[in-house]
Amino acid sequence: MKIFTYCFVSLLVVCCGAKKTITNSSMEESNKKYVGIIHVNEDGCPWYIAIPDSLNPGATLDFSRIYPVNLKDGMKKKGLKVEFTYTLSRAMNPVGCTADAVVQLDTITVIP
Repeated sequence: MKIFTYCFVSLLVVCCGAKKTITNSSMEESNKKYVGIIHVNEDGCPWYIAIPDSLNPGATLDFSRIYPVNLKDGMKKKGLKVEFTYTLSRAMNPVGCTADAVVQLDTITVIP
């Protein structure tokens, strides 16, 4: 019983001392702004944002279509041009949706 207590306390001390460091490059990745166009009820998705190369010159695009889980109702308009930042989400694509990734929008603004 003493061995179990010592192991538990040691494990607790080791786990509490662990730190997560964020490098500048990973912070810059999450702050990149992209320009996209919102599509509604296409390709099996209730909505998605297309990120074309033509609207993002010089940017390295990881995905061409993303499904944002937190898109506000007022922005769910077909053809709306938006600028946004995002973080990848662990949520699943809706059934039948062919988006490349599911994301959480950090910021989003409409471009006139």
